[in-house]
Amino acid sequence: MKLRKIFNKRKMAIGLLAGVYLFTWVPNILADDDSDDDPIDPGNNIIAIHDSSSRQYNKECVSCHADILRAQSLEPSIPNAHVAMIPFAPGEEDEDTCVVCHRTVDLVQGSAGNIRKQVKATYCTMCHGPAGPGKPFYPANLSDLALEGPELYDLACAACHRNLANSEVQGESANEIREKINEDEGGMGPLRVLSTTEIEAIAAALAESGGDDDDSDD
Repeated sequence: MKLRKIFNKRKMAIGLLAGVYLFTWVPNILADDDSDDDPIDPGNNIIAIHDSSSRQYNKECVSCHADILRAQSLEPSIPNAHVAMIPFAPGEEDEDTCVVCHRTVDLVQGSAGNIRKQVKATYCTMCHGPAGPGKPFYPANLSDLALEGPELYDLACAACHRNLANSEVQGESANEIREKINEDEGGMGPLRVLSTTEIEAIAAALAESGGDDDDSDD
């Protein structure tokens, strides 16, 4: 019995020492691990800053992903996809062009492969369909897909102008949209690939969403 009491006291002492270690020394080690070599800021929620619905969302993608603009492919004669595509994507700044393709970035899925799968391939058909200005990778053009106005708006406009119900450009006519595209207003120049029919469908969707109330008396 005496040996058991001694053993229990020592076990308790070891437990107390372990607790002191865990709650004092280990947190200090983690707190000090913020050297310049560590690109991850422990004060940021990495998932939240990629979530557009979060208050911590950071839309300035290249502030962390600047290497994307300098990346090279494994075959030097073939330009990296981001380097090749960014100059032809709508938007004034690099940050604007990122969200055109990467509407959502679900880091919970993990790998870069899954992030690539989140890019809407339908958007690519605007330039990479048979009649597009880019190298054809898809068997159908955007117009061949017979998309409705709301779908076209979501595809070509929502990344910069918010979703259709809360659009910043509600009520704009087809002529106004085409004029802004021709003038490259806000980096809209690449949307010249949209046909007149597609632009008219987008304008109709904007009108139906409630943006043309001022014209109801005409």
